[in-house]
Amino acid sequence: MRRGIRRVGRRWSAAILVVIMVTMSMLTTAGPAAADKRVALVIGNSIHERAPLLDEPAADARLVADRLAQLGFALSGGAAQIDLDKKGFDRALAEFKGRIADADLALIYYAGYGLNLNGTNYLVPVDAAPTNAAELDTELRDLNGILRELNGSARRQNVVILDAFRSNPFAARGIAGLAAGLVPVGVPARTVMSFAAQAGTIGQRGGDGHGAFAAALAESLQQPGRRLIEVFNQTNAAVERTTNGAQQPLVMFTLVDGGAPLTPSAPKPAQAGGPIVSQSAPPPANPVASSAAQDARTPGLAVLYDEDPSDPQGRRYSGSVTWRTETIKSPQSGRPVPVIRAEIDIPDRKLKVSLQLRRNDDPALPASHVAELTFRPAADFVGGGISNVPGILMKTEEKARGTPIAGLAVKITEGSFLVGFSNVEADRTRNQQLLASREWFDIPVVYASQRRGILAIGKGPSGDRVFTDVLAAWEKS
Repeated sequence: MRRGIRRVGRRWSAAILVVIMVTMSMLTTAGPAAADKRVALVIGNSIHERAPLLDEPAADARLVADRLAQLGFALSGGAAQIDLDKKGFDRALAEFKGRIADADLALIYYAGYGLNLNGTNYLVPVDAAPTNAAELDTELRDLNGILRELNGSARRQNVVILDAFRSNPFAARGIAGLAAGLVPVGVPARTVMSFAAQAGTIGQRGGDGHGAFAAALAESLQQPGRRLIEVFNQTNAAVERTTNGAQQPLVMFTLVDGGAPLTPSAPKPAQAGGPIVSQSAPPPANPVASSAAQDARTPGLAVLYDEDPSDPQGRRYSGSVTWRTETIKSPQSGRPVPVIRAEIDIPDRKLKVSLQLRRNDDPALPASHVAELTFRPAADFVGGGISNVPGILMKTEEKARGTPIAGLAVKITEGSFLVGFSNVEADRTRNQQLLASREWFDIPVVYASQRRGILAIGKGPSGDRVFTDVLAAWEKS
């Protein structure tokens, strides 16, 4: 739900920032050519474990990441980083810091919850659950710490985009002074900071499942020949216009490279007797190849963790997973329908597993989706077989804590299990968000020997493509 907009007074320190009142001469001053190396860290946190879900951030992050990749940015982590917990946040920032040491342009985009307490801004990981002010520094991510990662280069242009103006998800916890949204802060050298809304206000929804700010930013990034300040001027004007002034973004900066275009220039009109001349930014350095090479999620990985009385950490066995799209005939309508299939192999444990995920169209079964699991252990499998599968969880990375899919698991035959996803509207929405945004499956198992294990399956780039295609097909039908 959206709260009413209230205007608040603002006091800006001239020693720290310059408000966006810039002369046209600054925008047209000759300067260095377009940045040679561009690196972007894009984060969207939507599905929180102990806070209300957000509809837009994950979709907004993917949209912005796509636009930046088209502009030649190398995406830190290989893609938009979705639903990061605290450890994931720290890991993503450490990787980003390592990659921007020799960059000409470094950009951070964050969409999700943003909070402030006594002038300190915090971004909210998906596993955060602070109970008092003393826990904020350990549960949340201090924005000042993130900005310090941008120090160290006298020539690099930095851009920080904060789409984090939403209600306080921890208001019911009664943490005194903790307020929704972000407040203006000191700006590092050679840095542009863009806030999606004014302090004390809440961002608005746009069209197509995106926030108003992200939609306007993505559109501005497609306009030819735009420099940094022009991109944000156009974005801010579009947001004010589409929200009828309810949302007013803010830009602050220290020093801006006014000569370097952020977006490619449009071709110049043909002159009489001469050829058409075009000016453009350098092409992306094969973003598809770099995305696969930089993907930190270890594509195609499956892991089996076995309970071991002699080792509290258990035993870890690596394997592989292959994702693909299949078409089967619906037993109800007879029409062909797409399904997701994964084939998993854990060779050191002599265990093979098949997973099929499909949308349910059987009215007699009260489930929105159905996951069928078939375990094929070797005759000498150490666990003696699989006796139970309690359910399925989704998580952001291999070692993260999983969030359960709402549903019910039942045993069909020996080694075969069915997990029906809850068809309650709230559960259905949450389950679909988990399937779309989380990168790993956790499948707990109980062996015939009563020992326990966990089968973890990563999507990787190939799984991402399968899920994107099939979820879109399900939505259309």
